[in-house]
Amino acid sequence: MKGKLLAYGLLVLPPLFWAGNFVTGRYISDQVPAMSLSYWRWTLAMLIAMPLLYSSMWRQRAVIKANWLRISTLACLGVAGFNSCVYIGLQSTTATNALIINSMIPIFILLVSWLALKQKISARQLLGIGLSFVGVLALLVKGQWQQLASLSINQGDAWIVLSSLVWALYSIGLRFKPADLGGAAFLGCTLVVGSLVLSPFYWLNLPQAAFNLSYDAMGALAYVAIFPSLLAYLAWNYGVKIVGANLAGQYIHLMPLFGAVLSVSFLGEQLAAYHALGAMFIAAGLLVALLPFAILRARLARFKAH
Repeated sequence: MKGKLLAYGLLVLPPLFWAGNFVTGRYISDQVPAMSLSYWRWTLAMLIAMPLLYSSMWRQRAVIKANWLRISTLACLGVAGFNSCVYIGLQSTTATNALIINSMIPIFILLVSWLALKQKISARQLLGIGLSFVGVLALLVKGQWQQLASLSINQGDAWIVLSSLVWALYSIGLRFKPADLGGAAFLGCTLVVGSLVLSPFYWLNLPQAAFNLSYDAMGALAYVAIFPSLLAYLAWNYGVKIVGANLAGQYIHLMPLFGAVLSVSFLGEQLAAYHALGAMFIAAGLLVALLPFAILRARLARFKAH
């Protein structure tokens, strides 16, 4: 029982730290270029974690060598691709917008599974996708639907949508991760590959990528390298091991809530009606698309009874 209580408590930390990553990326966006933040986040995380992960990687070097292409592809998507798109997007959109759009990832996973793996999508799932898409559109046009006629959409929001698609690809790609590759060795590989892939974007563009190492910049780098990259991973793995992936997955929906509180508190962002409208449609779409119909019907009946 104590182990479960600890797991329930620890599972609150990953969505909090991941929401903090978005807020930090937005906060530091005018001081640290996006690719610089992405590169140093994963390079520092690698340097911190490598003494703990190296032995696992060495023991499984044969598995790593045999599956280097799959591992590298996953690292490019989950480490280099997703986070770089997020940080680029946060240069010109709010953390609140980014977090709400990011909550549509489960819908993107459904779509990518349908397109890439030919998995069937039911009419109910299509309805959920449609509802969530309306929610994202509400955020993209800030509730001003006339902007759709001129396709006047914030570039930063478009990058966040792209990051969500990249993460959907990564999530689906995880099914092709070598089954005999341990979690520690896999994490170590993704950190190394992610840092290497991001290196040219930083070192070959050093005049544009350079930044002043202010207290804000050092604090931001320390936060993104330790909390969302390492501590969140450890807490998430422990929680999933104890309570299961299905229950743990529900905690991800705390990210927009934590993000909204952090964005208002630290960035002074203002919540608008279109934020509530977008979040409502995305949440409705997730509910319709992802909940088994029997559970959905039971919850609706219980709601009507009250």
